[in-house]
Amino acid sequence: MGFLFLIILFALAILVLAFVGVFGRFPDNWEWVSIVLAGWGLAMGVPSVFQMVFGHPKLLRNYDRHVRNQERALMIFLKNPPLDKKSIWRKLGVRRDTVASLSASFRISEVAKVTIPIMHARIYSDDDPTEAGSWRIALPPTFSWSTSIMVAWWDDTKKKAIVLGDKVRDSTELPAGVYRIEIVFLIEGQSINEAREFIVGDKADDLIWVKPR
Repeated sequence: MGFLFLIILFALAILVLAFVGVFGRFPDNWEWVSIVLAGWGLAMGVPSVFQMVFGHPKLLRNYDRHVRNQERALMIFLKNPPLDKKSIWRKLGVRRDTVASLSASFRISEVAKVTIPIMHARIYSDDDPTEAGSWRIALPPTFSWSTSIMVAWWDDTKKKAIVLGDKVRDSTELPAGVYRIEIVFLIEGQSINEAREFIVGDKADDLIWVKPR
């Protein structure tokens, strides 16, 4: 509320200075009323403008490995973080918007040879009771890495890394080697393109991301 009061005072000061600059005098009584009303309207509209400019969703990505008992998987964790509490925009009433539509697709290649053509990625979320993943989700602001994409997982029976299939492809086994994944995140029609490398070995612990150079 204090920030809103300051915005109103600032808007009034700007309007008064503009009036004096144009007419060469201070406003009379009725002109003051008009200026106050105009300043109030301007101040009310400022938070909406700030929200449009600074409230855009922000997709953070964390390439990590899932390890639990014998389970191993290469994951991409996702989140849309809220604005920091100390941010001036937060104090002005700006809130991070929800990602209304998030989808992803990727392809995997090995030494310039396409191993898996471009395919849709399942996106997993803690909010999904089926734990089956979705091809498209909404991502509200959150501090937790509760949304993820599983690129590959280790099948301890087959001793192979497996890439899950999508709507048109079956799952694919990856033999030992160094692979490159090119992934496209589609956020409300806007795309983010990234590429990373990962290693598949003969053991579960050999399934790892390569650190970016």
